[in-house]
Amino acid sequence: MAQAHCSGCTAQCCRLTAVLAPSECVPSNLTTEIADGVLAMAKSADGWCVALDRESMSCGIYAERPMVCRRFEMAGPYCSAIFDGAGRA
Repeated sequence: MAQAHCSGCTAQCCRLTAVLAPSECVPSNLTTEIADGVLAMAKSADGWCVALDRESMSCGIYAERPMVCRRFEMAGPYCSAIFDGAGRA
C-alpha cells in the first residue's frame, strides 16, 4: 500500500459522503439531506465536496469542518486505501 503524504494530497476523501452529526452547524448551502432528517456535506455535479477549494485542493471550511472530516486521519489506513484506490501509488 502506498503512503499518502500531505504534499501530494489529491483530496480523494472529499469524494466520500460526509454525514453530519445533528449538533453540527455547517451552513445549509453546503449540506444536502440524504435521508429523512440526515444531512451530509453536499457534492458538486462531479462528486467533490462543495467545501473543497479545487485550486488548492484544501477545505474551504477547515476550521469549522465536520467531525467526520476531523476524524479522518491523514495517511491513516482509510486515507491510504483511498489514495491507492485513486491510482496515486
